Amino acid sequence: MNNIWEVWPSALTEAECDAIIKRAALYEQQSATVGFAQEQRSDHGYRSSTISWLDVHRDRDIVDRLMQFVHSSNRTNFGVDIFGPYELQFTEYHGRAQGKYDWHQDVWLESARPFDRKLSVVAQLSDPEDYEGGSFEFFGLQQPGVSFAPRGSMLIFPSFLQHRVLPVTRGIRRSLVSWIEGPRWR
Repeated sequence: MNNIWEVWPSALTEAECDAIIKRAALYEQQSATVGFAQEQRSDHGYRSSTISWLDVHRDRDIVDRLMQFVHSSNRTNFGVDIFGPYELQFTEYHGRAQGKYDWHQDVWLESARPFDRKLSVVAQLSDPEDYEGGSFEFFGLQQPGVSFAPRGSMLIFPSFLQHRVLPVTRGIRRSLVSWIEGPRWR
């Protein structure tokens, strides 16, 4: 691996960010949970946000746009076997609820599924002036910091890295998250 993570500043245009937010409003919004499958549960002390699941087939234009950056990053940085995303998650962290997501990894290693999450993608859909707090952090690594703050920036990293989103104290932080899958880790 050349870089442990990569930020693409201004990956998405203002119009693309607006379109994703508008598209997400067409889907049911729900309270975010922690854990996978039967282990899913609400835990607002650990994760406080609302999410909507976009359809990777109906919203193929969004998937294709994200994958332009994923393929480039994977080719130059990660070199893992990937196919594509299984899910697209629109997330809102609300300041009034101290929206956050504590330390976690995006991998699901105990799954019986034939694929694993290999790369995680987070696209910043909010202008940093629209909220306070809500910084994205990696555990024990250099932080993406201000390079990942601008609206339209995209962060790509191996799904096994521990990361968190600090509490939002004012406004709303919106992001689009996807996990790029591939054959089981070996």
